[in-house]
Amino acid sequence: MSAPLQLTRQREAVLAVIQEAEKHLTAQEVYDRVRQRLPGTAYATVYNAVAHLCQMGHIQAVHLGGGATLYDRNLERHDHLVCRNCGKVLDYCFPGLERALEEVSHDTGFQAQKAELMFVGLCPACQ
Repeated sequence: MSAPLQLTRQREAVLAVIQEAEKHLTAQEVYDRVRQRLPGTAYATVYNAVAHLCQMGHIQAVHLGGGATLYDRNLERHDHLVCRNCGKVLDYCFPGLERALEEVSHDTGFQAQKAELMFVGLCPACQ
């Protein structure tokens, strides 16, 4: 559950940019779009804003290995499909993952609480 919004103008702009985005955005992409709304905004301000918004539960960071961190408006549990050719990232909810967490806990005694899957392959446009 997200904390109540009490945001600076810059954080509001960052949040709006991410919520309005048609895809997952890098910090640089967020910065470029925020600068269109608030031209005097510094990169460090945007970088700190995305960190704050993640910490407060308004957005989530998606780490895809060696690439840049992406910022996602979708706060529901979901996984990602990553095209190894064009880099496109799509949301996908892998069915049965909750059951797999239960099985891991049952089989090992390890209290598995969260899992994130990343599927790497080719999107339809790159096949």
